[in-house]
Amino acid sequence: MSEIIENGNGDHDSAPVVSVGDANSKVSLKIYQDVYHQINGRTEEVRKRYAEHLLVEFNEIEQLHHKIMQLCDVHNVVASNEVVSIFHDKERKEQFTSFERFKLYNTSSTSPTLNFVMRYNFSIIPAGLQRTQEYIVTVKLTSRVAVMAQMEADGAPVMYRRIFAYSSMVVAEITVEYADYIVARGFIEAFDEWVKGCKASPSLKWLDALQKISHGFGDFLMIINIGLMTFFSLGYVSREFGKDVGLDTVAKFILFYSSSLYIFSILCRRLGAILEYSVDNFPILSYLKLNRGDENVIDKFRLSRRDTLLRFVFGSILAVVLGIISTKIEKLM
Repeated sequence: MSEIIENGNGDHDSAPVVSVGDANSKVSLKIYQDVYHQINGRTEEVRKRYAEHLLVEFNEIEQLHHKIMQLCDVHNVVASNEVVSIFHDKERKEQFTSFERFKLYNTSSTSPTLNFVMRYNFSIIPAGLQRTQEYIVTVKLTSRVAVMAQMEADGAPVMYRRIFAYSSMVVAEITVEYADYIVARGFIEAFDEWVKGCKASPSLKWLDALQKISHGFGDFLMIINIGLMTFFSLGYVSREFGKDVGLDTVAKFILFYSSSLYIFSILCRRLGAILEYSVDNFPILSYLKLNRGDENVIDKFRLSRRDTLLRFVFGSILAVVLGIISTKIEKLM
């Protein structure tokens, strides 16, 4: 506890003092404020996120650590520590008190890595100053394939998984709590350089374009096929129907055409749903590969990618077949 004590000697040149602690030690108010702000001073925060489809292995993480430590060599770091945390599925977590300890990580673990977090605490004395400034650098990496695998294992609704697959997920993020933005910017730029140097799956522009219109695949197929059926049916009517056509023939035509129209509408919507699911769930590889569990999830992901591609090809072939049938429907009358 402390309280301000007014200057009792009436000397306006003397600074007010405060009593600190149980011993009521006298400290000038200016020194007290400097110590308070040094310990509890507010810091600013800057953050940068990335949605690239990164392919991160242990070597890339080690390079990132070296980049950050090399950057520290530029500054006068008087104290530092780091904590490395690995988050697995089923809410399991492993934590290491240094990067050297993390190097001893058990790579034979079968639990996939969801998130990887490195947190650095630096006490830096900037050039020209005598007081330390505190900096906290937090790096977070996320495995897209592991998150999707967990969602599927947890029985997440298909709608949520589609939204997740379509959305741009943040796979890399750096946060810096700083006192001097110039110093913080160095960490941001080092991380940005590291992200650009990582291996990554290329972005598929044609897939992005299809995903924007995939919800209309069923309606599009239905319009095309019904239009073809109507066009060729009208041609059949003009050729086969004369003045002496019987009422029973007209009734059969109307019944056959209406039934075909209904059946083709259902088939088009079902086929459109297959194509929409294939496009929206076409997986783009992005992972953290630190252990055996990660390797297993990546292998399953590659198989699911192949199955999704085959489903799309099969659906496209059926769409063509359905279109051909719709042009020949009048021959079945």
